[in-house]
Amino acid sequence: MHIAVCDDSAFDRELIVELLHIYFAQKPFQYKLAQYNSGINLVCDVEDGCWFDIIFLDIYMNGLLGIDAAHKLRALGFDGAIIFLTASADFAVDSSDVAAAGYLLKPHSFDKLCRCMDRVLQDFDICTYQVQQRMRIVRVPYTEITFIESSNSKCILHRSDGSCYVVYKKLGKIEAELSDSRFLRCHQSYLVNMDFIAQADRQFHLTTGESVLIRQRDLKSIRQAYLDYVQPQANPKPIP
Repeated sequence: MHIAVCDDSAFDRELIVELLHIYFAQKPFQYKLAQYNSGINLVCDVEDGCWFDIIFLDIYMNGLLGIDAAHKLRALGFDGAIIFLTASADFAVDSSDVAAAGYLLKPHSFDKLCRCMDRVLQDFDICTYQVQQRMRIVRVPYTEITFIESSNSKCILHRSDGSCYVVYKKLGKIEAELSDSRFLRCHQSYLVNMDFIAQADRQFHLTTGESVLIRQRDLKSIRQAYLDYVQPQANPKPIP
């Protein structure tokens, strides 16, 4: 999860960051925080391809008011949550124009931040992989990822509905980001979702009709890893 905190007050910005660290200490989410002291810089980064799930945005800032920054973000196609920060409720009505997810008054209260975050995250599925496609983010559920293959300097994520997404990351990085037992690195160039494996011989044959290569020098151990996954309680005999 990527979160931006935009406030021209360094004190308020650092306070929100610290409260978020405390909040996430008890949550199952992995997250990254980015700080901005200017709405202009935030808008420019989003325009250049940066993406966030949640943006904390101070309304009263020098250069570009937060409410104006929010309008620009929505115009760029940003569909994440915007939570406004301010010392005054004067813009509470205006915030509805940009579908604000929350409105936190200063001085900041940890309890109010927790309630706001709980509300924002209640529909957030942690078992999704986020793929950037131009100016939008596609959230692909783990249950719909069939396999991911490395292709030169990029990877191709295959989805159960037949669609594919190009991801400009190394396969090892994607594997670490997924960090889920259903995904097996079966080859230097392939990461497979074992829930879609229909048959295992010298390749994995998927329920979608596709096949995924298995690293031949580790064929026995990789097939055994798959068998251990599908029959965790059966204590199966080793594959000959």
